[in-house]
Formats: sequence, C-alpha cells, structure tokens
Amino acid sequence: MVQVCGICGGPLRLRHRGSGATLTAAALSPTCHSPGGHSDLWACARCGTVQQPARPADGTLADLYREMSDDEYLAQERGRRATARRLLERIERVRPPGRLLDVGCGHGLLVDEARRRGWDARGLELSSSAAAYGRDVLGLDVREEPVEALNPSRDGPFDAIVLADVIEHLDDPVAVVRSCAALLAPDGGVLCVVTPDPGSRTARVAGARWWALLPGHTYLLPRGTLRAVLAGEGLAIAEDTGFRRTFSLSYWMQGLGERSGGLGRALGALSRTPAGRVPVTLSLGDERVVIARR
Repeated sequence: MVQVCGICGGPLRLRHRGSGATLTAAALSPTCHSPGGHSDLWACARCGTVQQPARPADGTLADLYREMSDDEYLAQERGRRATARRLLERIERVRPPGRLLDVGCGHGLLVDEARRRGWDARGLELSSSAAAYGRDVLGLDVREEPVEALNPSRDGPFDAIVLADVIEHLDDPVAVVRSCAALLAPDGGVLCVVTPDPGSRTARVAGARWWALLPGHTYLLPRGTLRAVLAGEGLAIAEDTGFRRTFSLSYWMQGLGERSGGLGRALGALSRTPAGRVPVTLSLGDERVVIARR
C-alpha cells in the first residue's frame, strides 16, 4: 500500500524502523519518554512531517487516552505551573485575559494558573483520571470530550485556545486546528500551539534517540509546516519562538540518562542527591511556541 502524508498528501519515506509493539494506554502518559516503542516512522518528502501511519485512529486512540493515567505527572507540579505561567504571559502579550480553553488540559494546572490571572478558563481532557483531578481537586470546569464536539455558536467564542503538547498526539491535526479556529473570537482570538520540531538541529543530531519519537506521537510537524497549517485555516502568525520548560534537576537528569547508555547510572545517582530537587529552566532548542491570531 502506498503511504501518503496525512498533512499535505506528499510521498512518505521511511525515517526510523519501529519496534512493532502494541500501543498501550501507559505508553501515552506524559512522563513516558523512553526512546523506542514506536511503530515505523515516516517523513514526508514534501512538508517534512514525521508520522506513524500504523498508529490506531479514530475511536481506538481516543479510548486509550481515556484509560491513560500518569501517577508521576504531579511530582513536577511546581515546575509545570511555572512553565504554564510563562506560556500565559506570552499569550497575554497578544490578547488580554478573557475566555480561555485549554485543549488536552491534563490535570488542569494551566487552567488553574489562567484562572488565577483573571481568565475565564476551562479545559478539555480525554483522560478520565486527569480530568477528575482538575474537577474534584482544583474545582475547574473540565469536560471529557474532544474539541471537535464543541459548537461555535453554543460554546464559543474564546479569546484564547491552547494546544500545548497536544497536536503531536492527534490523528487529524488539521481538522483540530480548523475546529479551534472556528471557536476563536473573530476580533483577534488567538490559538497557542506548543509542539516538538522534528526539523530542529537538536532533533537532527539526536536522530533515532530524539525524545519526541514516542509511541503516542502520531504527527511531528516542522516549524514551517505548522505555520502553513495555521495559515491555511485563516490564522495569522503573531509569535513564533522557542519554548523553555521548568523541571527539577533530577527530572532533567532522568531524561538524559534514558538516552545516554552507561552514563545514565551516574546521572541517576546525581539526581537522588538534594541537588536533584533544584528547579531548572531550560530549552533543548527543539520545541516551538506558535501563537496565531484569527
């Protein structure tokens, strides 16, 4: 069967052979960053998007996300909240606080931070356990449904919609961007997308051991392709910058150790010292924050 790109319809070329392992809910958790485990990865010769055509689509993938639970996610709550605040600051440079929708909001940390900053904020999250935390513990408006289920005339408009660490997980990124664009306020509502960039120098140097080559990442859009998708839905780019995250030193070291062979044991020992709890903010140079205005 001839494979074509799910973004632009261009021809695909095999980039990395996969393990052939069956996709599980556990492999979709945000803290699952072990390299490998993905199916064959193909790159589009036209737009550069890296994709996994063998991943389950439609209801099967959504069901796995509903089952997904990540007990380790909140261990880095302090850093995740700091990262969320920086992202909100960027959005607020383009659009002042109003109605905000966080698509794929996880446990609701960004929604909670947005609420504290004066936003009328709510979230969508398929994971039943993460959505329940946002509702029951944080008291947020979190619904367990996809953004495509929202009706612009009933549910919109929103001044800002956030797709942070989401677009790479979707079985149809273009359709979701289209749904988000329809929900935005027509007088300059903004869509904020955070996603790994397979065209970055970091990704090219890391090769098959790049951290974003995960079982749950169906589409990895290069910077230029992402901008083209947004423009194709009538959105004008307002900001396009690199992304910095805050995690404890131990979390950063754990991730590096997973990809460094024997060095991983030494890094693991360092991460268990008191220094491992120190928050560290940095960028690996391979993630973009793109804010587009309707």
